[in-house]
Amino acid sequence: MIEKENKIIYELDGKEIGVVEYEEINKTTVDIYHTYVDPDYQGRHIASDLMEKLFKKLKKENKKATASCSYAKHWMEKHPEYRDQFM
Repeated sequence: MIEKENKIIYELDGKEIGVVEYEEINKTTVDIYHTYVDPDYQGRHIASDLMEKLFKKLKKENKKATASCSYAKHWMEKHPEYRDQFM
């Protein structure tokens, strides 16, 4: 996975097959607004891996997240272990 400004990209053999994008709302909070996985690679937990990577990054940065992306909202509901980082 590759971290770029406000997104994390999942690559396989040099091809971008998934991404999670977010924007800073303020210095301590981000909004996760887009998650995408190439249809040929769906069902392989790629989006979940991207979300987990993002939440680990946010924890290191002492930031919290909210989600306008429906997948991100669903993922957050299913992962209470990251609840201390939810807004």
